[in-house]
Amino acid sequence: MRIIAIANQKGGCGKTTTSINFSACLNFLQKKVLVVDLDPQGHSTCGLGVKTQRGMLTLYDLLSPLQSVTPSLSQVIQNLRTDFDLLPCNASLNAIEEEFGFMPNYHLKLRDLLARISEDPRRYDFVVLDCPPNLGMLTWNALNAADEIIVPVEPSFFSLHGLAKISETLQIVNRSRETPLAVHALLTLFNSEVNFSHEIYDEVRAHFKDRLFTTIIHEHVSLKEAAAAGQSIVQYGPQSQAFQDYLNLAVEYLERDWNRKLPEKELGWEQVYQNHFGPRQVSDGILFQFLSKTASSVEIAGDFNHWVAEPLLRRNQDGLWQKVIPVEPKTFRYKFIVDGEWQVDPSQPMQRENAYGGVDSYVELS
Repeated sequence: MRIIAIANQKGGCGKTTTSINFSACLNFLQKKVLVVDLDPQGHSTCGLGVKTQRGMLTLYDLLSPLQSVTPSLSQVIQNLRTDFDLLPCNASLNAIEEEFGFMPNYHLKLRDLLARISEDPRRYDFVVLDCPPNLGMLTWNALNAADEIIVPVEPSFFSLHGLAKISETLQIVNRSRETPLAVHALLTLFNSEVNFSHEIYDEVRAHFKDRLFTTIIHEHVSLKEAAAAGQSIVQYGPQSQAFQDYLNLAVEYLERDWNRKLPEKELGWEQVYQNHFGPRQVSDGILFQFLSKTASSVEIAGDFNHWVAEPLLRRNQDGLWQKVIPVEPKTFRYKFIVDGEWQVDPSQPMQRENAYGGVDSYVELS
């Protein structure tokens, strides 16, 4: 279970919008996801169509030290769709700041709760924490519980001013952690027609370097409409550009996640080249690799993506290109497209004739 905090002490940066729609797109990609609404305003709860009525159990009831009996997770977690759940909250969560003030190790209470969730039979792939727009106790809990943080940054002067503060906070948090928080930045509410937006992009890129997502979330009225309807963009506008933006973000995030699981960490690339260069199963999909020092672009298309070409990433100066396709192992055909030219996989000896008189690379995995 990977825990992701969506946090920025500045409001109006698309934090809740990102929490809702990034989570929904992870679920769209067949991941089991839990959204935890840590903002006492309850915007994620409302934005996902859940109304907290009097007497309804919320995150407050799981965290409050004043509860005589702590409810079970199943009493609080709201199921939204298959493998997509929510831990809701409402204004009662405001009391937590005062209640935690009298407790030792208050900053670890959320971490302890999520440890319970990790043992739950649901066994989520990802838990997404929508943090409040401040650096109070709830955000502090989130940063101590999370494995990584995504910092949404909208193109404004004030957002740049706040980057130093969030960076300072992360440094303080990391001093007390065994494993440092992995940090990602995401540009949101982007208007490509405004020159200042591009200036902000350059500043954010200089600050975060390769930790800035390539994906940019543009301004879309459909995101506001979806929130007003209590739906994610996956439900509200699956044909919209806003959906494509957040789907691109989810795919890019998963590829970063897969990078942590690729075989070079155990085998070394020399062994990968020699023994595992053809298609192979890795965590969450099939790893495809292609070696070319001269190619300027390498793509892959096959049965698994309806023969719509997807780019591979160049991994190193030796010309290693890679992509993990999130599909269940099965029989399928595919081809690489190298600088616009279709060709079979030179590392995969199995081939099958196609309907056009040519041949495709062929994989049969159990």
